Amino acid sequence: MSLDAARSVAPLGGPGQTGPGRRFASLLLWILCLAAAAAFLGLAALPVGRDASAAISVAIVVVAFVLGRFSERLWHARTMTVLLLAFITLRYFFWRLDGTIPPADDLMNFIPGVILFLAELMTFSLFFLSLFVILDPIVRKPMPPVGEPSEWPTVDVFIPSYNEEPELLETTLAAAIALDYPRDRFKVHLLDDGGTDQKVNQANPEGAAAARERRRVLSELCQRLGCNYVARDRNTHAKAGNVNYTFQRTDGELVLILDADHVPTVDFLRCTVGFFQADPGLFLVQTPHFFVNPDPVEYNLRTFEKMPSENEMFYYSIQPGLDRWNASFFCGSAAVLRRTALEEVGGIAGDTITEDCETALELHARGWRSAYLPRPLIAGLQPETFSTFIAQRSRWAQGMMQLFILKNPLLKRGLTVPQRLCYTSTMMYWFFWFWRPVFMLAPLCYAFFGLEIFRVNLYDFTCFVLPHIFSAIFLAHLLHGRTRWPLFSELYEYVMSLHISLAAVSTIISPRKPTFKVTAKGEQVDRTRFSELALPFLVVALLLGGGLALCIWRYIHYPEHRDAIAPVAVWNLLSFLLAASGLAVVYERKRVRRQERVAMNRPGELTLEDGTVIPVVIVDVSAGGLGLRVESRWRERVAEAVKPLVSMEDPIDGQPLATRVKLLRIEAKGGDLLVGAGFAPADRDEVLTVSRLVFGNSAGWDAWIGRKRSNAPNLMFGFIYFFSRIVPRATVAIFAMIGYGLRALFRRPAEDER
Repeated sequence: MSLDAARSVAPLGGPGQTGPGRRFASLLLWILCLAAAAAFLGLAALPVGRDASAAISVAIVVVAFVLGRFSERLWHARTMTVLLLAFITLRYFFWRLDGTIPPADDLMNFIPGVILFLAELMTFSLFFLSLFVILDPIVRKPMPPVGEPSEWPTVDVFIPSYNEEPELLETTLAAAIALDYPRDRFKVHLLDDGGTDQKVNQANPEGAAAARERRRVLSELCQRLGCNYVARDRNTHAKAGNVNYTFQRTDGELVLILDADHVPTVDFLRCTVGFFQADPGLFLVQTPHFFVNPDPVEYNLRTFEKMPSENEMFYYSIQPGLDRWNASFFCGSAAVLRRTALEEVGGIAGDTITEDCETALELHARGWRSAYLPRPLIAGLQPETFSTFIAQRSRWAQGMMQLFILKNPLLKRGLTVPQRLCYTSTMMYWFFWFWRPVFMLAPLCYAFFGLEIFRVNLYDFTCFVLPHIFSAIFLAHLLHGRTRWPLFSELYEYVMSLHISLAAVSTIISPRKPTFKVTAKGEQVDRTRFSELALPFLVVALLLGGGLALCIWRYIHYPEHRDAIAPVAVWNLLSFLLAASGLAVVYERKRVRRQERVAMNRPGELTLEDGTVIPVVIVDVSAGGLGLRVESRWRERVAEAVKPLVSMEDPIDGQPLATRVKLLRIEAKGGDLLVGAGFAPADRDEVLTVSRLVFGNSAGWDAWIGRKRSNAPNLMFGFIYFFSRIVPRATVAIFAMIGYGLRALFRRPAEDER
């Protein structure tokens, strides 16, 4: 079968491209869809009186709420609910066009009014694009390789690195070497851009010495573990150039790419390689980025153990929806790619700093297909300080701006219509830096200056705005309720937007200017403090607090305008609460743990130096060690142990696993002993054992994610949960802010006197 013929088959599900009959059926379907959409728009645009419109909205909301109760069991109920709620949003949009925008001859009101409407228009567009993307997702299962193991595809495992610590790299390399795949069918390569010839021979003697030492340490590490160390000549084209350098010097049929801190489970290749055997036209199998540590928002609000992480909506709701339309894309790591496909486009693309999405866009345009497997097969690390979190998201935003400008999917030849819509939806999301501050600050136009940029009275607010807000919230809960809880999307967008906006605007002005910057990992917050990026959040909170006070003052002193003041006051209050939540995020709590622990309940044994075997239960594990529960009668024997051996059954194949540990602490709890132990592997085999123990079983990560999702509240309790997390921490942040201000006020005169 030729490559072109292989690409014309879609055995993995999703739309294929087969023959004139299929193309005609597809064209007919699109004509019917467009006709239905036109009818839908026509109904939404029909002029209806206020009372009738209010009655229609209430009726639709009630019907949608009832249908929504059956959405998980009946696909048609889910579709009907989505359409009904989308209808309310359309009604709101046409109402906004009819008399709510200030007239053009009143420039003071017209200009900010148009900016607000433009922000709403962008969110409307994204709203309907997103509905198209996620309405009917594909949920794939792992596909093990078939046939004789000696004939399975060969794989090169690439681990690009720049400035990561050797200890972190050792963990990732050891797990990669321990992959459950025939030993002669894969090779592991460390791609070190911190030890290149350019770095080693740089003019700065201290920098050159550090690069030489790094190259020596990592070369010895690779030799000890049995993998290949690669350092290229020059640091050109950042991560894309690093990967392409080694890509041109290897020959594996498939390439597995892992970030330096993305530790793979042993079944990674066994879960993904079968997809490539089943579909010769497949260029990519992407898997989720799963993280074992909280990001700054989760840590400072203490939501990590209870609530799904921020990226889960993308990896478990949006990517499966993209997969339906053959538009799931490469996310830079935790993915397997086909060599022949990459060779067709010259390797990993490098025109933008989001080289991963750019590569997928080029290959999709050439007719290649992708698949998305929603199974966590790596465990990674998130940025731990707010500043590094913002630096990472700024890079993503800049890259998507670059792609949208330089390789706009709406104009890209070779893409299908659904692929164009899917890529546009993904890129449009990263314009939140524009609309989120506009929505937040718009009520201040009235509160401070009396401007009426949104002409609405209390009755219209009740008839049109409230149903629209409710339908948007209910729809988000219906589609993403298990992966994103109420108001947390708005919170993440807000805390990112104030700083990302500068990077995004500079990219729009000079789209080729941004350069790739590595996200720092492992940085620590050594004391509770405001982030160095906190100032804009303090200013916004003060402005909105002042605006709320002015709204109350206007409401008391101008009773004849209360119908106009009340909606603005409610809007201002919601903005202030979101701003207060931003203060809670940027008031960073001290990080106590170096590595995050994952709870488990696995039986094992502790073997002392004299051969005594003590039964234990492993209660938690991290990359650095584990926690053991031991019967209290063994206290003296455990306290005397130096480097005992911990052993248990392999979670994959049931074979015994054993490694030496160093006992760090012993404490009594509930009649038993809790023993904290750090890993102390004696040789290469024990290093591999640690990786297999901690990162061995993807089913364990899947279950851990599932436990957090099982806590998902209903819509009302979701709001209660949000404010229960926010109010106490925002209060602490506000008092801390006042304390910092008073301290600065009273300290300055003393400094002047000196």
